[in-house]
Amino acid sequence: MTANHPAEVAAHYATEQHLRTRIETHRRYTVGPDLEASLDELLRLNGQEALLDVGTGPGEFPGRLRAQGHRGRLVGVDLSAGMVEQASAHQPGVEFVQASADALPFADATFDVVTARHMLYHVPNVAAVLTEFRRVLKPGGRFLAVTNASTYLSELWAAVAEAALSEPSLEAVRASRGSFAAAFSELNGEALVQDTFGHIGVSFSHSALVFPDAQPVLDYLASLPSWHNLSGPEQERGRAALGQVLRPLLQDSGWRVSKTLVFLRASK
Repeated sequence: MTANHPAEVAAHYATEQHLRTRIETHRRYTVGPDLEASLDELLRLNGQEALLDVGTGPGEFPGRLRAQGHRGRLVGVDLSAGMVEQASAHQPGVEFVQASADALPFADATFDVVTARHMLYHVPNVAAVLTEFRRVLKPGGRFLAVTNASTYLSELWAAVAEAALSEPSLEAVRASRGSFAAAFSELNGEALVQDTFGHIGVSFSHSALVFPDAQPVLDYLASLPSWHNLSGPEQERGRAALGQVLRPLLQDSGWRVSKTLVFLRASK
């Protein structure tokens, strides 16, 4: 799967199964700054804002805000009908809408805040989507995007590259990482946001995944869209090749895989 092929993205996110694996991996094995705490610090919400979360997935971010007492309007948008159904069933007090990020079904100047967490590398035309975000923001409204740095999980991808030497089908899995970085990371995200909003603030959060054994690493990789393009035998051989590479990396203290997040902020 390429980073921003709409049909492939829609198929992968038809349910939350694979996304849930990745969410739980980060929750269980992350060492370092908490993403939600970082978001709260950057947004500094007063609780009255009308907030739109685009690419909301299972809706846990706006759901958390409501559970913590946010009183303003909270809306989550996702392209996947399955995600919207799941979010609506589990996140009370939040409106969920199925829509494309480049055609939001809201009037101009509707929201005080628009957030886009780990979704802009999935859209075919980032500039068009950013323009749509700006349209639905009120004057003075704020925008926050979260994305992965180009070096995100670099140790993991180095291990996949090494395993691909003995199982060439893994090269397609490794190559998919580059398409996401090219679609929207710190390499081009700053210029794209600045072109739309005229100014930008950029900050980074450095943390790591510390894996105690090979299984959660393999589960994480198996949740990725590119893994599902492999045939059954290729997946089996890929797991075996990765197991060989991971064995010496997994010491008693665990294998540390660095992850850097990028926060891009702007206002209308």
